[in-house]
Amino acid sequence: MENITKTTRTRATKDVMKVEKPLVIKNGSVVLNDYFMVDIGVYKIMERNIKKATNTLLLGPTGVGKTEMVKNIADRMDLPLTIFDMGTMTDPIMSLVGTHVIKVKDGATSSEFAKSRFSDVIQQPGVVLLDELSRASAAANNLLFPCLDFRRELSMEYCFEDCTPIKVHPDCVFIATANLGSQYTGTHKLDRALIDRFMMIEIDPLKEANIKQILKVHVPAMKDSDIETIVTCYTKINASHDSYTISFNLSIRHLKMVCELVRDGFTIYDSFFTICKGIGGKDGLKALAEILNNTKTK
Repeated sequence: MENITKTTRTRATKDVMKVEKPLVIKNGSVVLNDYFMVDIGVYKIMERNIKKATNTLLLGPTGVGKTEMVKNIADRMDLPLTIFDMGTMTDPIMSLVGTHVIKVKDGATSSEFAKSRFSDVIQQPGVVLLDELSRASAAANNLLFPCLDFRRELSMEYCFEDCTPIKVHPDCVFIATANLGSQYTGTHKLDRALIDRFMMIEIDPLKEANIKQILKVHVPAMKDSDIETIVTCYTKINASHDSYTISFNLSIRHLKMVCELVRDGFTIYDSFFTICKGIGGKDGLKALAEILNNTKTK
């Protein structure tokens, strides 16, 4: 997946930037959009790291706004943003370096090396977001190593015509996200050599007050009492996951789905049960039912 945002960036020095758009702050958190908020301290560090082109790895559960925060900062700073989904990168050499293309002209066949989108982007100022880095293969990591360390270059040894490494632009910054934990299938333990090339920042789950605000915006027709019950169930379910009673945990995205079902006439109990069974199968459903019954969701 690639998401290209066309913007411009002009600098007389490394820290001179265009006028930034104002921040929206509520209860000590930066409002990223109608669905996500993030602690202002974390936001300011990320803002600084992007300005200074500091490689940063954002850690945290899914749905806390890691990607949205990067999008928000890039938009405010008027920076181009390119997102690479590391989890779906089945051929790292083709995706990160390029591939040989066979061409036929006037009956003659020739081979030409087509460089990747990644190799083009890293030669320009902007933000490169390596999404779900914990799902990346070892082959992808090996190609990223020299891009992320003091060398700041992409090896082109697979291009037989010209093997000269591609230099990363001084104002190109690499930001990565990772969902770590046993609940995330398909993730890999991050390589120590890879981790050492990033400043690591952990994004904490949202506070209950912020979650309620988000849900009220997302489903304005919801009763306050229903939102209160839904958030209470959410907190208990995730606490049970942390204590290994339940095998799955819920994200804010899952809560939005629950709210939409309740809005459309389903009980809170049935809504949670449907969403949780879909993501966790039969594991933990007995404990889930106990939580929902004790919270009076029917």
